[in-house]
Amino acid sequence: MKKLSYFLMIILGLFLVSCSETSKYDNGYEAAWEGEEEPSWFASKKAKEGYDNGLEDAWTYDTGYEDGYKGKRPQFFNDPLYMEAYRNGKKEKEGGI
Repeated sequence: MKKLSYFLMIILGLFLVSCSETSKYDNGYEAAWEGEEEPSWFASKKAKEGYDNGLEDAWTYDTGYEDGYKGKRPQFFNDPLYMEAYRNGKKEKEGGI
């Protein structure tokens, strides 16, 4: 019985550690979208990775929105985030949002 409880504690611990890393990634990603400063040098690797990916996605969205709003031709047809932003920018220009 003790072995089973130790085994379950180990499984629970591993689960919590993996959830924590996901949360750090998400926090970094959201920080980039909200325009917060880059995580410090001692932040986790996952937080920095999330921040970098968030910056890329925010740039993609902003570029798509601006292109749609200004009536430019779309640059990245195969990027769903860009095209969503492009359509939103176009609707905003036309008074639809």
